[in-house]
Amino acid sequence: MLNEPSVCWQNERYLQHNRPLDQENARYLLITMNQVLREHGIVMMPMFGTLLGAIREHGFIKKDDDVDVVIYAKDIDAVFDLRPELEKYGIKLHCYVLPWIFTFEYKGMTCDIYPLYDTVWPWTNHFYLLFEYYISRSFFDQTEDYVLFGETFKIPAHPEILLKYLYGKTWRIPQNVKPKIESRVFFWRYAHRFVQKCIKYVKKHCSNR
Repeated sequence: MLNEPSVCWQNERYLQHNRPLDQENARYLLITMNQVLREHGIVMMPMFGTLLGAIREHGFIKKDDDVDVVIYAKDIDAVFDLRPELEKYGIKLHCYVLPWIFTFEYKGMTCDIYPLYDTVWPWTNHFYLLFEYYISRSFFDQTEDYVLFGETFKIPAHPEILLKYLYGKTWRIPQNVKPKIESRVFFWRYAHRFVQKCIKYVKKHCSNR
């Protein structure tokens, strides 16, 4: 696997908004990524604003500026290995901040790929870890087929419930909002971090006794 370059944290890709979404190039990027990954047995699902646009608008959200998808963490290496094949279609690896996100680009349009990680703590084993957020496995352990732009995609099961979970009850109404995560998810997130800090403290101060 590629190492994480520290410069990515300062990369303008993560500090500034992209250019407004070019519908044609964004469709090409999303469809081609889906076709190439599917041919190699990799499941890629629209997520965040892309999933919201697919279900609510049957296309892209007007104010969106990139494409968002998720894959299972086990497929990260396989996706990186597909770089030469993707480059034949003009799609190149743009930047990456592993383990949370990596980005492919086509003619100024970017596709952010978020891996879904299994959790290791007993109280979180019903969740996947997605960009530091815990989201129920029930959405991703089973998928649905969804036709978008004439292409069949895999999408999370019960997408309407997932979008309500992410964006609130008003997700069907266009507005400028970011995903909302329920308070209990933040509780488990910080509980997880607290336990990790306790383990590190014990190892550091008690290992030599």
